[in-house]
Amino acid sequence: MNQQISELIKTVLPHAAALRKELHTYPETALQESGTRERLIRWFEKMGVMPNVSLQDPLIGTDLVFQLEGNRNGLIGLRADMDALPGEELTGVPYASKNPGAMHACGHDGHMAILAGTAAVLSRMHPDSRPSVRFIFQPGEEEVCAGADLVEAGVCSGLQKVYALHGFPGIPKQAVTAKPGIVTAAAGTFSVKFQGESCHGAVPQAGNNPLPSAAAFILKMSELHRQVSQQHGAVVSCCSVQAGGRSTNVIPGTAEVRGTVRFLDSEVGAFIEAQLRRAAAECEHSYGTAAEIDYQCRYRLPVVNDQQEFERVQKTASAVLGEERFTRMERHTMVAEDFAFYLDRVPGCMFMLGMGETHAGLHSQYFDFDDDLIETGIQMMAHLATDQ
Repeated sequence: MNQQISELIKTVLPHAAALRKELHTYPETALQESGTRERLIRWFEKMGVMPNVSLQDPLIGTDLVFQLEGNRNGLIGLRADMDALPGEELTGVPYASKNPGAMHACGHDGHMAILAGTAAVLSRMHPDSRPSVRFIFQPGEEEVCAGADLVEAGVCSGLQKVYALHGFPGIPKQAVTAKPGIVTAAAGTFSVKFQGESCHGAVPQAGNNPLPSAAAFILKMSELHRQVSQQHGAVVSCCSVQAGGRSTNVIPGTAEVRGTVRFLDSEVGAFIEAQLRRAAAECEHSYGTAAEIDYQCRYRLPVVNDQQEFERVQKTASAVLGEERFTRMERHTMVAEDFAFYLDRVPGCMFMLGMGETHAGLHSQYFDFDDDLIETGIQMMAHLATDQ
């Protein structure tokens, strides 16, 4: 079996790498991935995958879900995210983004290429020796948490296990790392708009400056972060302040503070939200600027790996790649991932694929997925599906 998969990967690999570059060139942001979906379907048709699978109708619009039937017991789910991020690419590579304001800065182009390559490999195996696999290409992992919607629409129905990977800088290149239990945090976002009254900067008494309210709120959030970070390992970060323009003598009418919270426990998340609302109300009262609060917690669940499926990932990586290429994660990361909603329904595991210690960070304008990792990713996904 190992030899067969290795030989099939060799035939598929150059095509998967070419697909990755094509997807990188034409990125689409959350819930706009119709072109990405069509490119994937055309690739599967070219590679002879489509006659062997049953293509499902989209569940939430731009998702691509299809199933490969085999004679092994159980249905395995493999998931990749499809969407790009807003931003202008600065990598300078020949296949850089041609879609202004969008780029694959989180490696989803690589994730798709790996899952597509895995589908091509498994579809070429004899039905008697291959597993039954549902391939899930999910839109909107960034910012809108569409994974929750896809799970709610039934993408996990009938699955016995589910796996996903994520390329990760700071980890030795082509190494695999994972841990049981919590892997990523839950996350919320907030926006607090303080409504004052605009006036000339020379006569501040003629209006009501919202900037002191915003400043006081930011300081309160900084103190809240220190408290919850020390006690619970949680995060509260003010990330943006928007008020006025470039003028030096116009007091703005509004000031908006936006940011994110990260937590591992739902009770801590509820506490943070309550304290945030209380702080906004205190600033409203102290400065007479009405506070409009928008708090969202779409990514309300942390990614929690099943113990048994973590052990399966560890065993697979050690056997297929070599024991030296698997490391156990020392602790969770505070990024958020909507694969959490899959794992809330089905036992499974998310593992990280090392991109190298000096690789550009996730969401950087200089980020580019390394094609050298595609083979490792396909090896892991193909063997996780077959070695059950």
